[in-house]
Amino acid sequence: MNLNENRRVKSADYIDVQSGADYFKKVLSHVRQGFGVHIRVNGETKKGYVLALLALAVARLFARPALLTYCGGHEQEFFPAPRGSFRYLAFALLFRIPTRIYCNSEAVKRSILTSGIDGRRVVPIPHFSAQYVEFEPANLPPKVQSFCQQSKGIFFAYICFRESFMLEFIAEAMKRFRAQNPDIGFLLVGTPERELPPLEQFFKEQGLSDSICVTGSIPHALFLTLLTSSLAYIRIPLTDGVCSSVLESLRLKIPVLASDNGARPDGTELWKAGDIESLVKLMSEAVTKHQAMTARIPEIKVEDNTAKLADDIESVWESFANGPLEAAVQAPAPPR
Repeated sequence: MNLNENRRVKSADYIDVQSGADYFKKVLSHVRQGFGVHIRVNGETKKGYVLALLALAVARLFARPALLTYCGGHEQEFFPAPRGSFRYLAFALLFRIPTRIYCNSEAVKRSILTSGIDGRRVVPIPHFSAQYVEFEPANLPPKVQSFCQQSKGIFFAYICFRESFMLEFIAEAMKRFRAQNPDIGFLLVGTPERELPPLEQFFKEQGLSDSICVTGSIPHALFLTLLTSSLAYIRIPLTDGVCSSVLESLRLKIPVLASDNGARPDGTELWKAGDIESLVKLMSEAVTKHQAMTARIPEIKVEDNTAKLADDIESVWESFANGPLEAAVQAPAPPR
């Protein structure tokens, strides 16, 4: 089921969603046909919470497997929350409904367990596998190719027009860096279509239009092609977990300059939120001491986490088929 910004576009590749009522109707219809539910949520969006709560509740109402992937970090806007607060009670309710909860690290699991749920429900599996960095280099869009050719080097960043991306902070860091390195540009990807105009207007007001190239959402092969062409990947949010793009970059030996949120993998170059000079210093080092920075990246051990996730989901379905659904809650599947 497509819940992204192009969700209203009909396609044979996914189930379209035309409205909130249409979403509920289609979830209910498929669950009644015998389907289970697997949905993603984080602690940053109210709408995502409601969508997850509805889908999981419908699945449990019809005694179907209800799987939740919590794809947030260990510290997000709405969760964790003070015990007894409305936010705490809301997520404590949500986390008690699924048959299984998947997250991307032990740190996030510990955060989820502050809601008081049974720890056997929660299975930490990194959202990254070796297959993620297997790709064929993609052709660059003309705008991107021209921008890269005009720059002596580029920094790569995933950015959206949201508070968690600290736009004023990153803009000031860009201006200070560009004052000493006017030939280095910034390639900004991942922005949803609806956020492109305000994002471009923001950087125009900051006097950075000539310094940046904003692509919007792009295919994964193009994402990796641009990533491997960059001096470093700048990871901005404090609220993410051990995200795939950071692991992809480290696996490909591309330096990562990331906000220090206490959950970054080894090999990440850390800057402090609010400390612009700490980021500017790392950006300068990525230009002047790039080889040394790259050499500090350790070998990233990657397991087949896609298979781990698939095996555990299969175990839930087997437990459902062989007995009471609650049996699936007791423990994750053993590794194969």
